[in-house]
Amino acid sequence: MKMLISGSEGSLAQMVIPEFQKLGHSIIGVDNFARYGTIDRQRNYEFLQMDLTDSSSVKDLFSKHQVDIVFHAAALVYGVIGFHEKPADIIVDNNLMTMNLLKHGADKICHFIYLSSSMVYERSKTVPHKEEDADLSQVMSTSYGLSKYIGERVVKSFHEQYDTKYTIWRPFNIITPYESPEDQGVSHVFADMIRKIIVEKQQPLKVLGDGQQVRCFTNIFDVAEAIATFSLDAKAFNETFNIGNPEPVTILQLTELIVQIAKERKLLPQSYSLSYEHLPVYADDVRMRIPDVSKIDKVFSWKAKTTLRQSLEQCIEHQIKTKVLSVCE
Repeated sequence: MKMLISGSEGSLAQMVIPEFQKLGHSIIGVDNFARYGTIDRQRNYEFLQMDLTDSSSVKDLFSKHQVDIVFHAAALVYGVIGFHEKPADIIVDNNLMTMNLLKHGADKICHFIYLSSSMVYERSKTVPHKEEDADLSQVMSTSYGLSKYIGERVVKSFHEQYDTKYTIWRPFNIITPYESPEDQGVSHVFADMIRKIIVEKQQPLKVLGDGQQVRCFTNIFDVAEAIATFSLDAKAFNETFNIGNPEPVTILQLTELIVQIAKERKLLPQSYSLSYEHLPVYADDVRMRIPDVSKIDKVFSWKAKTTLRQSLEQCIEHQIKTKVLSVCE
């Protein structure tokens, strides 16, 4: 079958594409290179550089190409500060992309795979978060969280009206070795902390809030495996699944683990010790986000394989190889 993958040049899509190809699907990749600029790479799939927020471009795409399945991974994604600096762009563009793909492709698409986010639980009072909790909680406070929830409702609405099958995945705090370090709060917290601790050697280390926020970091390879393996399984049709590593850690514990690994690899002197400068944090800062992964375990017998330590080691090793990090003399 012909599969359209939006955000095809991102790390997650690049891992999923070969797996879908192994299943015999031909791929059309779509990306606008909005965040990191043009990526020049060898591709063994058809690629279109285009903006999915542009309705006429999406109409043209579906008029010229047969598309049976969509894996919609494209989105404006940032860390906590980025969410608050670009709320209008996020809520408008993320939803326009989803709406355009479904509105103009509904008569062709038989299955729509939607990459949502654990941010749909940002105001949920129940921990760990079950899939149904998002529908029972208060409206999400960030534009990103709300954009993802609206996207889910759009997907479900097209199923109700047009019988388009869907699968919704909600990954929890994806950690990837391939994220480029950016300004504080723009990249995700693991990348922020690796940069500030090992590259900048900040003393004191600047942390948003008290650092007691609890997160569960899920390795990108684990997320890709689940999506590639189960998205087209009939048991995933018209269902929503959390994907997560239910290993809670505070942000301060995250920094301590980064320091420990860095010292083991001689990226920091043994004399280095952590001290903190606590910066103001947004009122809607989420204190605790932990996935309930019993559904994906029950349906597919799937559990995350990679620990947080292993994920951080992957990130640090990749940055050593790419010479972002260097061993202390």
